Amino acid sequence: MKLEGFYLKDEHSYLLFFLVYGVACAAMLMLDGSFLYGMLFWNALLASVPLYFMKQLMKNRENHQRLKRALSFLLWMAFFPNSIYMVTDFIHISNDAMIWSVPTEPYSGLNSIRYSMDMLQWGKLLVISLGAVYALLAGFSSLNELYEYILEKSGWKRAMVLVVGISLISSFGVYIGRFLRFNSWDLLKPAVLIPKIMDSLNIFTVQFTMIYAVFVLTVFWLLRWMSFRKI
Repeated sequence: MKLEGFYLKDEHSYLLFFLVYGVACAAMLMLDGSFLYGMLFWNALLASVPLYFMKQLMKNRENHQRLKRALSFLLWMAFFPNSIYMVTDFIHISNDAMIWSVPTEPYSGLNSIRYSMDMLQWGKLLVISLGAVYALLAGFSSLNELYEYILEKSGWKRAMVLVVGISLISSFGVYIGRFLRFNSWDLLKPAVLIPKIMDSLNIFTVQFTMIYAVFVLTVFWLLRWMSFRKI
């Protein structure tokens, strides 16, 4: 069964999103003067790349061009972490005073909680949120295509193993991107990448990878469950 509500429908959907998101990022860049918004736009573009490679993989799935299928899958796997990476961009609001407490007399009935009235801070939060939501939808649309294909060809057990494995690998990729500051194309420089990864491995690496994989699996199955439900 196809999940019609799960997909970003066509190229026009992407163009419309990037038009809106580009305007929002450009406006915030001019108002705030932070290069963060250029980076957010770039991250959203990278989050779209897995859709392209999954489309190539699905295009070649019925023919005998195994090399093309394998290459498309490897390229999709290399770029898929970008689509779940944007959630980590919420760290950029950590230095903004969005909420704080002020002293009040005990039993005075006064609210000690204060919220920011700075619209630039709220604008930053909303722009990051919009990019993260798009990135997750784009990434999970491509993952869902792969899941449906494996489900049809090999059954739900292999499809489940595939999704769990991809969640773990891609979550480790997010760790490499966020903490070691490598990009997908750095896979072409294994002599530089592998030693850095080996030097960084510790208990936090395992904890971060595991909890992020749980997040990926939870969101993926939540989206599938919501797509099956009728409103």
